[in-house]
Amino acid sequence: MINIISNKGFNEDELISFSKKVKFKLPNEYIKFLKQHNGGYVKDSIGIYHNNGKQRFILTSMFGLGTDDNLFEQFEMYQNRIPNTTIPIGRDVGGNLVCLNLSGTDYGKVYFWEHEIEDKYEHETMTVHDLYFIAENFDTFLHSIIEDDIRNLDNMGYQAKKVWIEPGFLKDLENNSNE
Repeated sequence: MINIISNKGFNEDELISFSKKVKFKLPNEYIKFLKQHNGGYVKDSIGIYHNNGKQRFILTSMFGLGTDDNLFEQFEMYQNRIPNTTIPIGRDVGGNLVCLNLSGTDYGKVYFWEHEIEDKYEHETMTVHDLYFIAENFDTFLHSIIEDDIRNLDNMGYQAKKVWIEPGFLKDLENNSNE
């Protein structure tokens, strides 16, 4: 199950405004999650999506209302980049999105959007079927998240072959290493 540090400050009026903005009914299980957690920072949590077999991703945040990772702002930022029947609800360590579908026979299903595929759809519309399937509904998604020590990447089969750090970022790291 997801290991989340919840955001504070859930506001029912913001939920109503967001629902009106997206023009779709939000699934009850997702509304319950927002009321309980209002999104938040996700710790040591691995998810799985399906793309030529199971692929893992490191979930880092779930979007909330009136928070740093604001659901309104994320929706507006990705509105013309992800399928128009979906909303972004979370992010992985690589900047990819967890999306919730809000229309049709796939209503309530959870999908994974890799930002790398966006270029393929520059001149055509992306649909929910262009995303990678994660779960049948939001509750199943939450229960599919496994806790893992992300510092132990051997469990995931990853190996670093080469690392490049932008010199300005490296300087900032060195300057802040004493904090």
